[in-house]
Amino acid sequence: MKSALKNYSKIMTALLLATMTVSSLLAAEAPANALATLSQKEFEVQALRVLASPALQEQRKAVEQAFRAEPGPQTPEALADLPRAVDEVVFSGVVGVLNADSTNPRVQWLWSPPHSWFGLDVPAAKFLMPNVDNVFRVIPVDGVSHFEINARPSGPHLPTQFTIQLVSALPGDAGWEKVLSVLIDTDIQTKPDGAFTLAVGPDATNGRANYIQTVPAAHFLLIRDTIANWGTETPYHLDVRRLEGTAAAAPITDSILAQRAAALIQNELPQIARSKASWFFHQPANTVAPPFVREGGRWGISAGGHFQLKDDEALVLTVDSLGAKYVAVQLANSWLGSLDYIHHPASLNIAQSTENHDGSYTFVIAAQDPGVRNWLDTTGLHEGSIFIRWQKLPQPLNPAGNAVREAKVVKLSDLANALPPSVRKVTPKERKKLGAIE
Repeated sequence: MKSALKNYSKIMTALLLATMTVSSLLAAEAPANALATLSQKEFEVQALRVLASPALQEQRKAVEQAFRAEPGPQTPEALADLPRAVDEVVFSGVVGVLNADSTNPRVQWLWSPPHSWFGLDVPAAKFLMPNVDNVFRVIPVDGVSHFEINARPSGPHLPTQFTIQLVSALPGDAGWEKVLSVLIDTDIQTKPDGAFTLAVGPDATNGRANYIQTVPAAHFLLIRDTIANWGTETPYHLDVRRLEGTAAAAPITDSILAQRAAALIQNELPQIARSKASWFFHQPANTVAPPFVREGGRWGISAGGHFQLKDDEALVLTVDSLGAKYVAVQLANSWLGSLDYIHHPASLNIAQSTENHDGSYTFVIAAQDPGVRNWLDTTGLHEGSIFIRWQKLPQPLNPAGNAVREAKVVKLSDLANALPPSVRKVTPKERKKLGAIE
């Protein structure tokens, strides 16, 4: 755990553990932590107040009722995982409404795992199975003001991919699927140390580098630092400055934020149901649909499916990298809530996996440890969802039909015969040493 704290472990909680004091997190001589900002502390203090409001406590009951009414597995083990899924969706609604004032723009980290810092115990905020290898941040903008965003590395190794989407709404809100523009790291001109400055405004681009042109429908910049190697890569430090624009808006009260959060959560529920029906549970169990180009294009493709396994079974999943620098397979429960990837290998990317001799990757999804390196742990669930992501691909994006080479169910007793000879085996002792944090 100590080494994980030094190196920004895969689990962001390790990065945030309260073994560091607030002063050491923010001190210039302390190890860089791009997320431990005073603005983030203020957001999370406010988020916990809003979460405790009667309106949000009532909203929690509504989410649980909606989930229980959904078609799909309602097994005892699925229902046992329901409270955590409900809590994640509710808190995602709270954090999703805190930072919408473009006259006072700040950088906000959202959709995070549970963490303790600044004397706060902050619950998880998750919606629609967000990538556990992403650091998601948001900056409010508008179609008339000018902004300046400064980014600098927080360590010697940059994220595997850095992307910014200009959007009219955040995921969960009405119209969030429409992406207005995308800027990816290969578009950005950086200084020798990796730092860069972006200008944001309504003026025409006219070939200008490091510029994002806004439009009247623009309201947010959604930023992803995709971390493949959590032992070395770190997210960027980001700050934003509004240069000029409309008059400053009045502060928003907690009660208004609670109303907005409740409305956002209500909007999220049908989106979860639609995503389950169209991305994950629309075809037979233990199969994966052909990949699709992600919203806004240029930065990645994805594919979804669901597993349904008995105690003595495993799903053997082989994927082609397609030349991507980042490929990951993530498991979730029946409500698209992330599994406990802090204590279990419920998500793996190719930097954490061993490849086959032909460059493909074979993963084994099972409730029991099958003794192979690329094990995805269902954390005891016999049914749940699967999401595969390919990012940092050669351009143009091509959702190739051979992206998922094979998905087959085998008995654990027959697993050895179903695996490529290059699949790395691990002993229980080695597994314990690996743990869920690398």
